[in-house]
Amino acid sequence: MANKTLHYKKALLEALEKSKCIVTDACKKVGVSRQTYYDYYNNDEDFKTSADELANVALDFAESKL
Repeated sequence: MANKTLHYKKALLEALEKSKCIVTDACKKVGVSRQTYYDYYNNDEDFKTSADELANVALDFAESKL
């Protein structure tokens, strides 16, 4: 079970990066629900930190386009 969870977390972070941190798109690519994403986000500090870092990069990208 732990390996499956780690797989989903890693896949979600990769999908988040590719989708410019659009959670719905990332979840669809990985095949998990948004609730699963937020469970990981709220209960795993390492996952949350990584997701937040990706969100900051996406924000910086968007701001640079304005």
